[in-house]
Amino acid sequence: MRADLRFFIDRGVGSRIVPEGLRAAGWIVVTMDERYGMAKSQLVDDPVWIREASERGEVLITKDRNVAKRPFEAEAISAAEARVLVIPSGNLTGQEALTRLVSNEARIERAAVDPGPWVLGVYTERLGRIRLRRST
Repeated sequence: MRADLRFFIDRGVGSRIVPEGLRAAGWIVVTMDERYGMAKSQLVDDPVWIREASERGEVLITKDRNVAKRPFEAEAISAAEARVLVIPSGNLTGQEALTRLVSNEARIERAAVDPGPWVLGVYTERLGRIRLRRST
């Protein structure tokens, strides 16, 4: 992974399997628990971490496909010009989510150079655009 790319991992993705596996593959990642602490990370609203991680230049990784659909989160993504990767199946194990990310590493690197806002689903062997809800 390119050294200039940094990733922020939402609490729903987990704090161990995915981040440790990505670090072993050379990715620079920080988890929600690492940034905010385990107790506080449960209380941080999605628009807050979306904005803060985006301001740091991090690509966001979440399992919450609805982050692009709910008004407050979608507006936060738009306003922060966030770059968001969604692992769209909440039923995947940590190892399966890790495999999806690593197998799409080259695609993620290419996508990450595009400015946000964008939301991409991370599938087995491809990335797919997820429509971002626009405010009316």
